Amino acid sequence: MDKRVTILLPNGRRQNVSVTANMTLLEILETACSKHGYDAEEHCLKFHNKVVGLTQQFRFSGLPNNCVLEMEQAEKRRTLSNVLVCVQLSDGSRQQADFSPNDTVWLVVQKLCETHVKGYESPVIIYMRSEVIGHDQMRQTTLKSLGILEGRAMMRLIDKKPEELKTQANVYKAPAARPPVDNDDQPSTSRSAMAAGGSGGGGGFALTSNMIKNLKRTAPEESEPEKPSEKANQEQQPQPEAPKYDWGSGSGYSMHHPPGRKQEENEGDDNPGRPPPVVNVIGPRQAVLFSLDESKKNADDLPDSFFDLTVNDLKMVLRELKRTSSGDDDAPLLTAKLRELERQKAMLAKLNQYKDCVLRIQFPDRFVLQGIFKPHEPLSKVEEFVREFLTQPGEQFHLFTIPPKKVLPSNETLLELNFVPNAIVHFGFLKDSLNAVSNRFVKEEYAKQLTSEEGAHYVVQKYRLTRATAVETS
Repeated sequence: MDKRVTILLPNGRRQNVSVTANMTLLEILETACSKHGYDAEEHCLKFHNKVVGLTQQFRFSGLPNNCVLEMEQAEKRRTLSNVLVCVQLSDGSRQQADFSPNDTVWLVVQKLCETHVKGYESPVIIYMRSEVIGHDQMRQTTLKSLGILEGRAMMRLIDKKPEELKTQANVYKAPAARPPVDNDDQPSTSRSAMAAGGSGGGGGFALTSNMIKNLKRTAPEESEPEKPSEKANQEQQPQPEAPKYDWGSGSGYSMHHPPGRKQEENEGDDNPGRPPPVVNVIGPRQAVLFSLDESKKNADDLPDSFFDLTVNDLKMVLRELKRTSSGDDDAPLLTAKLRELERQKAMLAKLNQYKDCVLRIQFPDRFVLQGIFKPHEPLSKVEEFVREFLTQPGEQFHLFTIPPKKVLPSNETLLELNFVPNAIVHFGFLKDSLNAVSNRFVKEEYAKQLTSEEGAHYVVQKYRLTRATAVETS
């Protein structure tokens, strides 16, 4: 496609000038001035009221095609001064000297590289993206026509035929695509994790060699073990695995189990090899009390294999990372009314999914009281529930979440506080002197009927399973 620029002359006329990529802005100015009798040395070119450099080529000027340049009177007449020209030879050596902008390229070559150019069959001078090929073209090309008016300039002198210049050197050749290798030893979840960890928008999660080893060790269903003999089956009886429960401090941590596993859980409850958890219901709303200190003592006895990364653990981590990384990146901007509408939709979805809310109240002495509430109940119902178990029920107290500490209003519902399906809140008296760790917050009669932390999970599981069975039968 032909390129051209429009020159707006001082007399109000317009002059179209056809340009090439290697044409300098000085040549454009001289072409317009020669057609209308202006002196190019006394004028300059402006684009959007900014003076453009006349030494740069059109391809590097940043000017668009069909642009309009204004020709105006320069503040002072341009004077030519010597420039320092350096020529780099093919062997890497350099020669430099001062020249006038009106000197030809052939004069520069003869002065700096006379001995080298004699042995060249087709000498070529390369400046920026301009190529001056052969003796005749060098004699006709001046430094001024290349845009060399002041300062310094670097050129390269090579010996190549014109047809060889059209071939690009050091062209990158992409390697052949390797056929995909199906590695059965590596789980599919680890391959997806590597892809998620290597992408830019990702969540910053990557698998290590130790994690891969753990995956292989804890995923026997993906390997093909040898068939054991009947004698070995009799000697090695499978040990029942202790149930694992999830608990979080906010929404999104559900203790519901997949529907396909209900039958297995019922069978596991009748398994005599598994010791039943300690459960002591001490009040309404399936209230149970347990101590975090006792849970810590039991946690110290866990074997090292308990902390190995399993396939299910990795799937849960990847699912959470994917949800958090792509949650708000591409989300559209919403107004206040739309945000409120989205919040109400989320609340209705939770009401449809969860019919109860499990709340844990942690006291300063590390005792935890657990109860089951309805999502539409206000926080004042929780305060009334807690007051029944206090040693000093007449004292004023408040419930708060951390971090950061936020005192919860009593008139808001558990759904509005984002406590559905379960949450942990902290207890504190309004008098700081009563919040000492050495004080007893729960009545002694209830402190003697502690439930294990696993038993607290068991109570919720049994309650929800019983309620789901009752709904299905009705």
